[in-house]
Amino acid sequence: MNPNIRKITPFAIAVTSIISFTIILCVFAFSFSGKELNFSKTYYFVCYAIRDNSVSAGSISGAVSEYGGAGYILEYGDNFYVTVSCYYKETDAKTVCESLKKRDLNCSVLTVDAENYRLGGYGRETEIQLFEGNLNTLHTLSSMAYNCANSLDIGEYGQNNAKGVINGILGGLNGLIKANSDNCFSKELRRLYAVCADMNEGYIYSKDMRKLQIAIADTIINIKLR
Repeated sequence: MNPNIRKITPFAIAVTSIISFTIILCVFAFSFSGKELNFSKTYYFVCYAIRDNSVSAGSISGAVSEYGGAGYILEYGDNFYVTVSCYYKETDAKTVCESLKKRDLNCSVLTVDAENYRLGGYGRETEIQLFEGNLNTLHTLSSMAYNCANSLDIGEYGQNNAKGVINGILGGLNGLIKANSDNCFSKELRRLYAVCADMNEGYIYSKDMRKLQIAIADTIINIKLR
């Protein structure tokens, strides 16, 4: 579940962490003339099962986790997807999906374009800037979790490395929480922080980092801006 893995040094992790802290501040330097947010990313989820209710999906997620997949239940549209992993390139997702099919796991790829975020009304330029910063920072944090999962898979990272990444993500989320004390992001950010903090208490597996990665992506694609 880790095609095209690139080596990540502790220095690169530190730099990425700094970016995650500062990107939300830097975005305020930009000017916006409209109500559309300048954010566009595509996520490719490898899914083991698709169900029309959370209870049915929940009965499968544990088995996926035992196998080594994320097991995160992603609600999108009218369906619940039991995810194995998530990628930022279509070729990576399709390669993993085909590999799993050869092992008699009937997987599929769900492609989600996160774009065309808009806010209505007047006098919302500051809110637009804040929300765009939120989305970009969350994407950076999801990428940190993804890279850590790959490094754990190949044995490049140990527990100390993984804990360092977790602490970096916690720091990024804490910064977002402070900047979003009472808006549509607030509840989701606190949820992600709790998930991340719980992970930091125990042994961290690559599937845990993939689950965190997808949880963050879930917030990005399903956030209801208001």
